[in-house]
Amino acid sequence: MKKVNSFVAACMGVLLSLALTISLTGCGGGNQDTGVLEDGYVIGFSNFGVGNSWRVQMVAEFQARADQLMSEGVIREYFMTDSDGDAARQVAAMRELIEKRCDAIIITAVSPDELSPVCEEAMAAGIVVISFDNYVTTDNVTAKVGIDEVEFGRYGAQWLVNRLGGRGNIIVLNGMAGAGVNTMRNEGAMGVFEGYPYIEILGEVYAGWDYDQARPAVERFLSEHPQIDGVWSQGGAMTQAALDAFIAAGRPLVPMSGEANNGLLKAWKENLENGFDSIAPCSPTSMSADALDTAIRSLDGKVVQLNTIISLPVITSDTLEDYVRMDLPDSFWNYTILTTEQINALYK
Repeated sequence: MKKVNSFVAACMGVLLSLALTISLTGCGGGNQDTGVLEDGYVIGFSNFGVGNSWRVQMVAEFQARADQLMSEGVIREYFMTDSDGDAARQVAAMRELIEKRCDAIIITAVSPDELSPVCEEAMAAGIVVISFDNYVTTDNVTAKVGIDEVEFGRYGAQWLVNRLGGRGNIIVLNGMAGAGVNTMRNEGAMGVFEGYPYIEILGEVYAGWDYDQARPAVERFLSEHPQIDGVWSQGGAMTQAALDAFIAAGRPLVPMSGEANNGLLKAWKENLENGFDSIAPCSPTSMSADALDTAIRSLDGKVVQLNTIISLPVITSDTLEDYVRMDLPDSFWNYTILTTEQINALYK
């Protein structure tokens, strides 16, 4: 996931001005001070940070869907918080959302364990709680919405094993230590690799789903190992970095699993004739909007499943042309509900 670049830096400034850390920003036209009952739900959004392009677009997807629901009268007002990767600050922000008497809170948690108790506090206060992306540990929430992250890891690993015929030397590029998404994806991949004794993992590294961290890590692997037959990566920007490192080192291109961000897809297309191949499961930035829709269904009295799984679209060489956007920057994420106008505004 998630290459940090100048686009991210610019968008982070804009989004952080809208989603202030701890201090809650109300979005929309509700007036809670008049004592007049108004129609529509009050929604809280607790985001742990916007430190990469995936998270920037994810926030934009939430805002786009929330604004649409406001125009339809479903939502009266929504509040957004950003805790800049700090668990204690996110706990405090959650408690302020509870005090605001939100009807529902959507949360992507910086720490699955540390944010669980405050989510349970919200549930005890009668608030619908939807955990998505980085799930909280507790099951005492209304729903957990997202893709099957274990399946994500398993899918790329099995593809890589198949491409290598069940034997070969590989390197592993993980995301962020301690992040729930990272743990689940790695679990899925390792479950596959353990079944193939002739697949040797030469080394693993945490590269934060970030191009600039992955590139030197792969360069070190290349300098230490004369034969690397494949790369299992759980993030598109890391795969793009690995591809660039192999090219710069003059090494033969090998199969590399990835993820559906535009930087990888563009590099993939540009290197198809050079024999490069990848596979890119999608972790849709629109899952924030799916989480919001799930909250609304619950508030409307409809039954929602605790584990609400979004289907996992997977891009292959056969479908690459349907998703790649050569006219957009690397930081764009290719499975989105944003309109063309919204995409252009975000990536101007």
